[in-house]
Amino acid sequence: MVFDKNILFMYHKNIMNPQESHISSALPHKPPVPVFVAATAVIFFSSLSAADSIGFVPYYIDGTEPATTQTVALSSLPTLGDSPVIDPAQSAPIVLPDRIVIDKIGLNLPVQNIDSTDTDILDQALERGPVRYVRSATVGVPGNMLIFAHSSHLPVVHNQMFKAFNNLPELTPGDSIVVEGGGKKYLYRVASVRRTDVNDAIIDLSPTKGTRLTLSTCDTLTSKSSRFVVEADFVGMI
Repeated sequence: MVFDKNILFMYHKNIMNPQESHISSALPHKPPVPVFVAATAVIFFSSLSAADSIGFVPYYIDGTEPATTQTVALSSLPTLGDSPVIDPAQSAPIVLPDRIVIDKIGLNLPVQNIDSTDTDILDQALERGPVRYVRSATVGVPGNMLIFAHSSHLPVVHNQMFKAFNNLPELTPGDSIVVEGGGKKYLYRVASVRRTDVNDAIIDLSPTKGTRLTLSTCDTLTSKSSRFVVEADFVGMI
């Protein structure tokens, strides 16, 4: 479409400042149709060009496909559930050990779960066999389950529970230990066997190192304060 720019300019000037124009009386009260159409076209295409430069032109006008680069992070969405998060270790049922079996050294004995840390009470319980320390882990859960028992190398021992862990030092890394509890069997694998002093040894009962089992007994052939400590890692249920 062709239009006279001078006519458009003069029309704009006379409309805005009629008294300053010497041709105001020559123009009709309404703009000519060609001028109106030309002005509309200029405004439309100018606006369209500006909108296109900043991405505001709909794809159905300029023929392009809609943008597909928008993304949303799942972390920005609401929680898609109505159940609280529960720590598996806290929700798991407590299974206390009731028997320990170590075929390599011919050990098959019941385990006592004494709800006390009093040394006198524990001494009395040890006369009946191995004891699990009450503040240690239970069977098959993260943490360290500590079981201890007597050893004795005296030639005559009337109570055989004083010899319960006599053969513990014969274990080597890789040997199997089975702990029974709740009608199931839990397999542990020996990781280390060491001699230590009762005044120096510290047994870590925290769950930070996985699911473990520690067995301890006296080393009566060395000194009264000497101890054997066997550490084992949990393998699984059998």
